[in-house]
Amino acid sequence: MYPNLNDLLNYRNDKIIARYNIDYPNTEMSGEEAWQELMKFIWLSHKHKIDRENYPENINLDFSCVIHEEMSDIDNMWHTFLLFTKDYHQFCHTYLNGAFLHHDPLSVNNDLISEEQYALELTCYLSYIHEHLGEETLVRWFK
Repeated sequence: MYPNLNDLLNYRNDKIIARYNIDYPNTEMSGEEAWQELMKFIWLSHKHKIDRENYPENINLDFSCVIHEEMSDIDNMWHTFLLFTKDYHQFCHTYLNGAFLHHDPLSVNNDLISEEQYALELTCYLSYIHEHLGEETLVRWFK
């Protein structure tokens, strides 16, 4: 079962947003904006995981939901959220049906896949974002 995106978007944690604003005062996104985008990313990542489990034969799901370089404000907010381990644990339990979404950094060695494979996976990822979160989110994440 997918978590409800609106539930995640309505979840607030002011102490995490305040900490982000202190630690990252010169970012493009404010703490509130980065928080909302992180909630979308977490929702999308969890949905993608469930979709892959339910539809393993769907080649359009053959990509990883990862934070790309252009999404650094979202990544910084996630790092901030992870500092508050009890809050993060409770959030995952409450809003992700008990699933714990791990933060796994990308390896710096991207030579494991061809450029063509990378382009195909990125295209699938971008299409998935567009389909489920819309063009505005896609542009915001990858501008």
